[in-house]
Amino acid sequence: MKRLAILGSTGSIGQQTLDVVRSYLDRFQVIALAAGGNVELLARQVKEFQPKLVAVGSTASAERLPGDGYEFSSLEEIASHPHVDLLVVAISGKAGLGPTLAAIKAGKSIALATKEALVMAGEIVTAEARRSGAQILPIDSEPSAIWQCLRGEGRSIARLILTASGGPFRQLTWDELAAVTPEQALNHPTWKMGKKITIDSATMMNKGFEVIEAHWLFDVPSENIEVAIHPQSIVHSFVEFVDGSVKAELSLPDMRLPIQYALFYPERPHSELPRLDIANMGPLTFEPPDLGKFPCLRLALEAGRKGGTYPAVLAAADEIGVELFLQRRIRFVDIARVVEEALERHQSISHPTLEQIMAADAWARESVLRMESRR
Repeated sequence: MKRLAILGSTGSIGQQTLDVVRSYLDRFQVIALAAGGNVELLARQVKEFQPKLVAVGSTASAERLPGDGYEFSSLEEIASHPHVDLLVVAISGKAGLGPTLAAIKAGKSIALATKEALVMAGEIVTAEARRSGAQILPIDSEPSAIWQCLRGEGRSIARLILTASGGPFRQLTWDELAAVTPEQALNHPTWKMGKKITIDSATMMNKGFEVIEAHWLFDVPSENIEVAIHPQSIVHSFVEFVDGSVKAELSLPDMRLPIQYALFYPERPHSELPRLDIANMGPLTFEPPDLGKFPCLRLALEAGRKGGTYPAVLAAADEIGVELFLQRRIRFVDIARVVEEALERHQSISHPTLEQIMAADAWARESVLRMESRR
């Protein structure tokens, strides 16, 4: 029986992870749950799964959590706990970096859904994983697809092609994008996700994060990683090999499948998840992304190629930009503007330490808020 800790258990990925666990109660035991402010849902999860350790976002939230039989703990303590076999990191933003590093240093396997950990500190995270022997198992559908295509292939990669649905706005004009509301941006046509990642999908920043993530996960140069718009979300990524052969992973857009693959790795369990009907699925289309219409993708690709502390600034400025948009303080198209302004003002540091990465993160957040307060 594999013992799990789930950070972000009340979010979309966390809830779907627990859906998988419910289907295989003889294979998994939930040792720890961690969530932010959704105390009501966390309380129901605690009652159902009886974890030994619980973490919540604040003391006030902890006081609202009923029941006993568990101990309150920090994210880092949960991540490195000796009874945890596999850590699921599904916390949005930079909050996932600390526990990810704690788990890696403890030699744990990590099922990683939080892109920012590798975007901000990919060089440090992967170096620590090599030292400790920890496994990083991607949960997101596109990195998971690449991981599955590379299984048993060795180092014969020519190119990675990440697919993207294009979000709900790929056919809008720039003027129409400027008028997009938070409600419209949160209505993704394919995936059901948390607010931050849904907005990032709409701006295509999320796909830029995945390019940076894939660079570190699979040790492939950024210039050999491309993005293709695929509205049907059936092909989750391609891998082209040096002989010209191309592999792809196809499935219905259901996050439980890549979650299940990571939880069971190296097995493939029998599953009752919906199956793809090849004969009746209709045409599959692909097109290049419009970097002029979606500058967030362009900014992410540029920051990834430059490296240093640029990706940390990219992630931090985007996090604040998304918050400001959801608060209706800036327009949808202004998310890219505030990110670009932060990147232009930043003095990057090559091969940064963790302290320098966190300093760049703090600078970017303060810089964006200061600039926007003056407008």
